[in-house]
Amino acid sequence: MSGLNAEVLVAGGGPAGAATAALLAQRGHDVLLLERATFPREKPCAEYLSPGVVDVVKRLGALGDLLAIQPARPLGMRVGTERTSFLVTYAVDGDPVGRAGLGIPRPTFDHVLLDHARGCGVRVQERCRVRGALLEGGRVVGVRTSRLAKETEIRARFVVAADGLHSSVARSLGLDLPVRWPRRLGLVARFDNVAGIDRFGEMHVGHELYCGLAPVGGGIVNVGLVGALGAKRAGEPVERYFERRLAELPGVVEALSTARRVTSIRGIGPLARRVRRVAGPGYLLVGDAAGFLDPFTGEGVYRALRGAELAADAVERALAHPDAVPGDYEQARRSAFAEKERVCLLIQGFLRSPRLFEYVIRRLNDRADVAGTLSGVLGDYQPASPALRPRFLWTLLKP
Repeated sequence: MSGLNAEVLVAGGGPAGAATAALLAQRGHDVLLLERATFPREKPCAEYLSPGVVDVVKRLGALGDLLAIQPARPLGMRVGTERTSFLVTYAVDGDPVGRAGLGIPRPTFDHVLLDHARGCGVRVQERCRVRGALLEGGRVVGVRTSRLAKETEIRARFVVAADGLHSSVARSLGLDLPVRWPRRLGLVARFDNVAGIDRFGEMHVGHELYCGLAPVGGGIVNVGLVGALGAKRAGEPVERYFERRLAELPGVVEALSTARRVTSIRGIGPLARRVRRVAGPGYLLVGDAAGFLDPFTGEGVYRALRGAELAADAVERALAHPDAVPGDYEQARRSAFAEKERVCLLIQGFLRSPRLFEYVIRRLNDRADVAGTLSGVLGDYQPASPALRPRFLWTLLKP
C-alpha cells in the first residue's frame, strides 16, 4: 500500500479510541487519531464509573492524572424502588483506589485520556469528521474525512473505528443491525446542592423508568434519566419531559428538593446497538461502535476501556499478519463480555416486572453471599460466570 498517512488510524477520541491509540503508541506504532469535536466536549453519560474502570485506567498509566482532579470516589450504589432498596457495596479490602469507583464529568475524563494518548506519541487531529471507510479490493485501507469544508482521504495499514453509537465507519461497511429491545431514551444533566449523595450513588426504579444519581466531585451530582423511547409526547419540550418523568420517582424528588440544575439537558437514544461483526480485513470496531446495551448496570465505559486493551492486541497481530482477518478479536470480546451481557439482560428482564424486581432486592438484602457476588460483577472486578450458574440463581430467587 502506497501513500500511507499512518500505520494505524483511529476514528474517534472518546475513551475507547484514546485508550486504543495510547496502547498502540506505547508499543511503538505510528498512530493518527481523528476526532470530529474539540476537547473538552460534553457527552451524555451517567458519569458513574465502576472499580473495573479504575483498574484499566491504572494499567493504561492515566490514573494519577485522573485522581489529581479530585473526582468523587463512590463506594457503591443504592438501587431500589419506592418501597425497598439494596446497597451495592464494593469490596474495599484496604485498597480504596482499587475498589472504589470514579465519579467524574465526561468532558474531564475524556480530555485526560486524550491528553494521555498525546503524551504517548499519538498524533491527534480534532475537528476532523470521519465520513466512512475507504475500501480497496474488499479491504479497509483508510477513511474518507471532511475538515474545514474540505474532503480528503486518509490512508493507513489498519483502521480502528471508535466513532460511537452512530459509527460512520460501521454504517459505511453495512455492519449495523436493527435493535428491537430494549429501546430507551437517556437524558442527563448535572445538579448542585443534591441531598444525601456523597459516598454512594443511587438508582431509583419506577414503571418503565429509572434514574441514577451519581456524585462527580465538587458537590455536583449527575442525574441520568432513562425511559421508553416512545414516552416523550409529540412536541413536548425536553425540559418538560425531564421534569415530568423525574416527578414519577419519589426518591429522586426528595433528593432534588433543594437542588439546582447547572447544565443543559443532553440526550441520547436508542440506548442499544448491534452489529454484524466487529472486525474484518483492515479494520475493527471498539467501544460503542462495536455494540452497546441499555446502561442500567453502567458497564459502557468499562467495555470501552477493556475493549481497547483487546483491540490493541488484535491490531498488533493484524499488523504482523496483514493478510489475516482479526477474527480472534471477536472471540476475545465474547470471552470478556458475553457473560456480563447475559447478567445485564437478566437484570433488564427483572426491570420489566416491578414486583419481581422488588422480590429480588429483598432477597439480596437477606443473602449476603449472593449480594457480594453480584456487587463484584456489577463493579467489573469479578467474573460474571458465577452469577449465571443455576445454583446462584436458585439461591437468589428461592423463597
